[in-house]
This record gives sequence, structure tokens and C-alpha cells, in this order.
Amino acid sequence: MNGGHSTDAGPEGRAVPFYCPYCGDEELMPQAEPAGAWKCQACRRVFTVRLAGLALTEEDEQP
Repeated sequence: MNGGHSTDAGPEGRAVPFYCPYCGDEELMPQAEPAGAWKCQACRRVFTVRLAGLALTEEDEQP
């Protein structure tokens, strides 16, 4: 996995996170369940990354 640093999409089209959000380690492996999950080899946590949406303001909408 190139040390967790990849610009390519991972298995099943999921984006590759650069580091564990809990311990900061970069050694991440794809996990089958739950769908789109990653397992940190250092702290053994399994996590998913999900985009909730965009927070647009009125300033963003003006030309």
C-alpha cells in the first residue's frame, strides 16, 4: 500500500486515508466489514470515513 500514502482509489473505489484518525499511524489495511472500512495495524481500530456534505455560506454563492 505504499506506506498508506496513495493517490489511487483503494479496493471497491474507496478513497485511501493517509493516517489513522485515532493514533495517527500510517499503516492501514482495507477491511471487508463494515463496507469501506480500514483497519489500523498499530492501534487495531477499524474505522470508516464518510463525507457528510458541504457547508456553503452566502459568500460562497455570490459571483
